[in-house]
Amino acid sequence: MANATRMTSRRMATRLVELGMVTEEGAAKGLAAIGEYAPDLDEELVGDDVLDAIDEFGLAVWVHGEDVDDLEEGYRGILREAAALSGGSVVVGDVELVRDADGGEALHFLRNGEPVWWPVEHQPGDCLDQLTIMECIGDLEPGGADPRMFYELPGLDVCEDDVYVLATPEQARALRGEFGLDLEGLDAQKPQYGPPATAPFGTFEWYMQDDARTMSEPAREFLARWTAGMDDALARWRTEFLPQGFPFDFSLASLDALEPLVLDRHPGRDSVIAAGGGPFVEGAVRYIGETLLRVVPSRWGYQDMGLSDAYDRIPMIRSNTPAGFLQTVVPLRRLGALAEHRERGLLAASEGFLRDAVDRHRKAQAARRRPPETEGA
Repeated sequence: MANATRMTSRRMATRLVELGMVTEEGAAKGLAAIGEYAPDLDEELVGDDVLDAIDEFGLAVWVHGEDVDDLEEGYRGILREAAALSGGSVVVGDVELVRDADGGEALHFLRNGEPVWWPVEHQPGDCLDQLTIMECIGDLEPGGADPRMFYELPGLDVCEDDVYVLATPEQARALRGEFGLDLEGLDAQKPQYGPPATAPFGTFEWYMQDDARTMSEPAREFLARWTAGMDDALARWRTEFLPQGFPFDFSLASLDALEPLVLDRHPGRDSVIAAGGGPFVEGAVRYIGETLLRVVPSRWGYQDMGLSDAYDRIPMIRSNTPAGFLQTVVPLRRLGALAEHRERGLLAASEGFLRDAVDRHRKAQAARRRPPETEGA
């Protein structure tokens, strides 16, 4: 808890109404609940009393750090409480903790009628996966023009509860500055999403449309140019760089045949990365990607978020799976790894990463107690 000005339950109710976080009716109900165990509503709130009061006003989602009696029921409660804070714009249903035949676990639920999967991993003792909740709770934020985001007040130790509050950036700063809540993520920017996909859920077209709604305009324009020019670019690359007899058939075996051509040209990773915009390496990136698209359900992806990581401003291949199972292969990085390690078969092995994601999704679908929705890859 950060230092805050003197705060009482009554003062808190007034400020929450002024901030637009609760209605007058909600404030009255919260004060009535607090009054049952702390009758003096003008007494200063100290320490965790502030967080307890926030909870009574219906603004907090608690994620228990210790064992729970029933994992599925624990997740169900968290999802429903988080969705309820949206005021109706987010509706959650059909919550199910799925365990497949290989012991893998995933949390499945419907968000506004569309399936969502969260990967979960439980340690012995039936503790909720707090890390996954922290990484994925944004799935339950209101969309459109609603600026509210989930801000976390994490427990100090592994087994302590985490608490989440749905607030606008201005409200979150007030909760920290006036109420003393050490909320994390005050500098985070909420992604601006486009309209929802209209293609049938789980189809190739749906995945492409869903990607597009989260991409910046420059990223969408780049990906459109990249894919539209694919056939002509590969034809030029084939003519200019591939020897006669090369098996240009988009098979995994053809990726094996490509490797010696790469190794002859590039002594290491840095050489490949430096030549990434050149015609030979760019053509190889295109060919690897188009091969993967043909052997495993996947699609081209691209993002332009101003980040300095291996996945920004670089063409990639994404598995056609829900986000909870998503796997990504960056052909340029695979070419760099081949040149660095000189291990044959590395390019074709890229298929395995994508295949594993698709297989895990299918196993989870098959393991559901309820009939699975159409989520075809």
